Amino acid sequence: MRSLIRGGDAYTPDGLIHDAVVLVEDGNIVFVGPRTQVPSLASVDVEIDAHGGVIAAGFIDLQINGAGGRFLTEEPTVDAVLGMARTVSRYGCTAFLPTVITSAFKTMLTAVRAVHDASQQVTDGAHVLGVHLEGPFINPEAAGAHDAAYIRPPSVDDLDALWEASGGSIKLLTLAPEMPGALDLSRAAKRYGIAVAVGHTRADYPQMMEAVDAGAGLATHLFNAMGGLTARDPGATGAVLASSEFKASLIADGYHVHPAMMDLAVRTKGVDGLVLVTDAMPPMGTDLTEFTLYGQSITVRDGACFMADGTLAGSMLTMDRAVRNMRDLVDLSVQDALVMASANPAKVVGESEYRGALADGKAADIVVMDSDLKVTTTIVDGNIVYQDGAA
Repeated sequence: MRSLIRGGDAYTPDGLIHDAVVLVEDGNIVFVGPRTQVPSLASVDVEIDAHGGVIAAGFIDLQINGAGGRFLTEEPTVDAVLGMARTVSRYGCTAFLPTVITSAFKTMLTAVRAVHDASQQVTDGAHVLGVHLEGPFINPEAAGAHDAAYIRPPSVDDLDALWEASGGSIKLLTLAPEMPGALDLSRAAKRYGIAVAVGHTRADYPQMMEAVDAGAGLATHLFNAMGGLTARDPGATGAVLASSEFKASLIADGYHVHPAMMDLAVRTKGVDGLVLVTDAMPPMGTDLTEFTLYGQSITVRDGACFMADGTLAGSMLTMDRAVRNMRDLVDLSVQDALVMASANPAKVVGESEYRGALADGKAADIVVMDSDLKVTTTIVDGNIVYQDGAA
């Protein structure tokens, strides 16, 4: 099948192309360029008019717990994962890592198996790239909304069991590097090809540098659930900001991280060092005002989710809003915000050969937005999965 997208500004690795044309054949991008240079076409099966808006690589979310009323850890089923895939595509997300948080080990095994099984299906939503395992190998003192009762000591045997249950589909593991055995676990994860992130941690600066040596390269939700920095104790946050070895994910909803701190992250890490994530929960894409986690009621207010004691428990953020927030709250260019939502996450999980850029030879995972960066069309593997509110 051949598709043509025209009439918008295309954001490519080589820069902005005005009045662009994107040609797609059999699920891949075969041409991106100005309308005046488009190759002659005998016919196209689908033509999409961007109406002077924006054409960009689809967004890739590396941390999403739930969406559309579905919650993977509480509902570890293939159907829940596919429901999440449909919901996130409405907001320009074309690929994502369903995130399994700390819970009963049997539940985690079931959840990673469900993600693998969903990833083998052709969906009518975003690609299911694999699992983000956020826990159970974290620090109880930085558990946040994770139930400390289910936190486990870092164990290579446990990782082996999770890897087997996932069918080899774990893409990202968040751990606390200061916990005994964590560095050996990190090395084991790297042997499997899993990207390793530090998070939910109270590690000090030397421990963070040891984590780098053991293969860690990402910090999960920078500033949240990690030690702050002082003049003589940089802590985990200071280590991430100061070290070029770490990239960092950022929940850019303006609540989890103050806009001034979002700006600080950009100034210290640079655009290439940051990855936008949602850390979204079931209310994302719905009008839900509460849901259940670990048997407790979680309420939604001010665009975020809270436990009864006020502990943050995820967000309602969408990837398109994260991009707009970086533009509006940090005064970042659209080009840079888009890179943080597509190319950078693709690199973290080894997907940049296939997706994350609007360029010849890449998978046709594309988002079309209006001039205010609100999604009008989402395309996955060359197929329209969302358009103007109608899936």
